[in-house]
Amino acid sequence: MERTNIVQIHPKVAVVLLSVFACSVSAGLLAAPASVLVRTPSLDSAVIKSDRLGGNFAYSSVEGHSYAAVSPVVQNVVSPVAVSYTAHQVPAGYAVSPAAYGYAAPAAYGYASPAAYGYAAPAAYGYAGHGYGGVLVA
Repeated sequence: MERTNIVQIHPKVAVVLLSVFACSVSAGLLAAPASVLVRTPSLDSAVIKSDRLGGNFAYSSVEGHSYAAVSPVVQNVVSPVAVSYTAHQVPAGYAVSPAAYGYAAPAAYGYASPAAYGYAAPAAYGYAGHGYGGVLVA
């Protein structure tokens, strides 16, 4: 007859393992948040049935309530830390402009302007749109 080796766990070992598991869960080392059922009225359903029995009206309604499983999100939330920065002035040299070269303009010669002659319209003819200026021509 052959003998099979069966692993047996002693009760003391089981108690020690369960206590280690319970301590680690309570310390937050094993984060296993449980989901929670939450009532969601926006997803409810209802059926209203109307019957006429004889001369009377009979109404019946069946409502279905909805629930949703919500699992909490456990995560680290990054919070901003105030940090001050100072901007140092960059030393900049002064720009040196190139040397200005002299420019000699040629000599300007004076010209005599022509004599001005004035021209005027005859008295009998006025400007367009103004008639004859009140002068009658025979």
